[in-house]
Amino acid sequence: MENVGPWLPDVAEAPVGLAVSGGGDSLALAWLAKRWRHHVVAFVVDHALRVESAAEARLTARRLQVMGIDARVLKLAPFPEGRLQERARDARFEALEEACVEAGCLDLLVAHHLHDQDETVWMRQHAGSGPSGLAGMEAVALRGRIRIVRPCLMLPPERLRATLRAAGLAWIEDPSNQNRRFERVRWRQDLSSTQRDHAREWQVAAQVLRCSEDRKLARILAESAVWHSAGWVHLKPDGIKDNTIAALIRLVSGQRYRPSREQVQALVSRGQGTLGGVMMRPAGRFGDGVMLVREERAVEGLVAAKAGVLWDGRWRGAADALPADGMIGALGEGAFQLDARRLRLPVSALRTLPALWRNGQVIGLPDVLEGIGTVPFVWAGGVPVTGERGSMT
Repeated sequence: MENVGPWLPDVAEAPVGLAVSGGGDSLALAWLAKRWRHHVVAFVVDHALRVESAAEARLTARRLQVMGIDARVLKLAPFPEGRLQERARDARFEALEEACVEAGCLDLLVAHHLHDQDETVWMRQHAGSGPSGLAGMEAVALRGRIRIVRPCLMLPPERLRATLRAAGLAWIEDPSNQNRRFERVRWRQDLSSTQRDHAREWQVAAQVLRCSEDRKLARILAESAVWHSAGWVHLKPDGIKDNTIAALIRLVSGQRYRPSREQVQALVSRGQGTLGGVMMRPAGRFGDGVMLVREERAVEGLVAAKAGVLWDGRWRGAADALPADGMIGALGEGAFQLDARRLRLPVSALRTLPALWRNGQVIGLPDVLEGIGTVPFVWAGGVPVTGERGSMT
């Protein structure tokens, strides 16, 4: 655990969160975590995809409570059909992040293990990923307001199951883990020991290369890029390179993944255009080079105004209380009432800032507009400009 720290003090006000499905891997992690730290809280997600799921979640919560672990069941709302595992994963981590924040958890432990890593690397190799993908899941990754920590990535699943057997603990077997309709299950069942060895060799090599590329990228950004608090970037001519543009598009958009190498190369060749929900164009009055600004037509629509709401995947409302009938959405046409030049902002950046709306009228501007904005918003893209957030597999 020291290798994936640092950790907050072991106090009730800041417990460590545990994502527990009830399967052998996550239950073993919970048992180990309770031996490592007094203050932990487990979150059991009921995806509501099978009739047995609610009963299994309650059973898992009881087993955790017998271990002396505070357990809370999170039931997911229905989500659209199609891309089932991807949608379930996204909904699961949204619920886990919200539960962690409510419980005071900065860190969430998940039980991904060595075989999960092997399968991830092979899936990404099959999809044609470069070093960023082949480096696999990170042991520590940011997701919104929490850290995702994977302390078992170097452990084979057999050791986790053996731990439970030695402790006399039972676990649940999810039948979907044997369903070959899912790509990951097919890789899990078909990979040979030799292929798993290959995956680990590729991963080590990719991690070394990715670290080297990240250091180069960080140096270029430090010298050539200026990040503005209103969510846009000015990039000087020396910094206009494929990998720099890809990283900044991901940052400005708040998206999980960078655009493809081919798309970025085409954009850099044109010198301007839109890609991945971001507009790149000459910086004009802001100096030489280009600016990267959120594309207005790509932003999220209006959402109900409430404390802590995340809008457009980039801005979080930080006010303790907002009008019950208020909405949060892009400033848009409301920008015409402001002097973008005096605010030292591109009009396009101004239009894509969050604002508080009521009955079609702007009633509150974001406090990043110093001197005129009063509604507190914080940047919450959760995307580091170098490195990867890590797969939420």
